[in-house]
Amino acid sequence: MINIKPEDLIPKYCDLIIIENCMLRCRMCQIWKHTENTDKISIEEWKNFITTLKEFVGNNKMQLQFVGGEPLLKRGIFDLIKFAADKGFSTTMTSNGFIIDEAMAKDIADSRLNNIALSLDSHREEIHDYLRGVKGVYRNLMDAISYLDRHRDKLDINIVTVIMQDNLDDLVELATRVNNDERLSGISFLSVAQPFFTPSENRWYENPEYSFLWPKDIKKVHSVIDELIYLKSNRYKISNPISQLKVFKAYFDKPDAFVKRTQCNLGYNSISVKCTGQIFLCFSVDPIGNIRDQHIKEIWFDKATEAIREKIRNCKENCKLMINCFFEDEGENKSGRN
Repeated sequence: MINIKPEDLIPKYCDLIIIENCMLRCRMCQIWKHTENTDKISIEEWKNFITTLKEFVGNNKMQLQFVGGEPLLKRGIFDLIKFAADKGFSTTMTSNGFIIDEAMAKDIADSRLNNIALSLDSHREEIHDYLRGVKGVYRNLMDAISYLDRHRDKLDINIVTVIMQDNLDDLVELATRVNNDERLSGISFLSVAQPFFTPSENRWYENPEYSFLWPKDIKKVHSVIDELIYLKSNRYKISNPISQLKVFKAYFDKPDAFVKRTQCNLGYNSISVKCTGQIFLCFSVDPIGNIRDQHIKEIWFDKATEAIREKIRNCKENCKLMINCFFEDEGENKSGRN
């Protein structure tokens, strides 16, 4: 049973899914096949929500993450980041880096963004471009790192990497290169999960459409992750806690076995807002409301929201949010965001 202290009832993380459009064709994500209009919430509406969110969390620390799709495709994104910074939020963005030229790098730095996480799955150009589905992504990303480093003041530049079949041989070398690159603050690893925007399947990794993503040699996965744990213990710039890396091993070993000792930790420490305005505690259950309809505080403490939390507490699925984005270190009873 998770001990929830009164202060834990105030969420610590909020994902703003600003836009779901993306110019890449990533093999571990099918969001690019989503052709509907996904730019439905205006910048002013996002600002109104951020204002109400600040009223709700008060002086409690909260991290706002601007995500997509590719969030840099959203017009007005830099104005929105500045607005969030003025409200006192810690701000971060996940980007594929493909469209970051020097002018945009300056805009990112000027927005007072605290952290940018750039997707990089291999130090080998051909592997990264293959996994991201568009030729030239690797080159553009390398240029983006240089541009961002040139114009930043306090911006941290991080790398995020998905562990999967085709880059398994590259992960240790990539971690070493990041560690030795003074421009980069660190690298975070994610375990591959069922691609976004695909119908939920319990044994998705056996579906021929996605099975190529799942590592074939699980002993090799263990060996690679053990090496990452060794590097982490030797102060390499790997952001994941060792406990999370061990959970990755358990997940790849038995993906159908629940990796938590108790229950899912989602439901109280984080919220996600889609580009439609819908607010989710977990994407496997119904939304708890919409930013256009109610104040977030009213939604958060609503009885209907508590009923959804109860569903989450009883869930035993190894979802991508619980293992990756909102991993909670049970040993230390702390929440960690990667």
